[in-house]
Amino acid sequence: MKRIYILILIMGLLTVFTIGYADSNSDPGSQQDPLATKSYVDSKLSQISSGANNYEVVELKPGEVITLYQGSEAILRTGSSVIVTKTDGVSDLTGGKDLKNNTIVPANHLLLFPRSDGRGIKARSDSIIIIIGKYTKN
Repeated sequence: MKRIYILILIMGLLTVFTIGYADSNSDPGSQQDPLATKSYVDSKLSQISSGANNYEVVELKPGEVITLYQGSEAILRTGSSVIVTKTDGVSDLTGGKDLKNNTIVPANHLLLFPRSDGRGIKARSDSIIIIIGKYTKN
């Protein structure tokens, strides 16, 4: 009987120490337990959604060129176009290739433009290109 009381006492002390330790490590507002207000969360969500890139449909006539900037992506939907670059190529993420200057752009392939150094797409016929990111149309 005495052992049961000792065991209950030990369990009770362990419970008290565990709760006390857990409570002492949770400083509200610290990195371990940050506080966030609804307005803070709403402002962060609006920053994320406004910073999200949206696809834009660009129509090109024969001879027109679009120059894409670093990190921009493009997909040729219709028409015929070629890559324009003075340096290395453009990454064809769908085909797993590097497209060099004057290479025909494959339809429905995702292209990644790695730098802002004049790389772009030149239309050979009426073309529709979907772009995500920054570009200029010449």
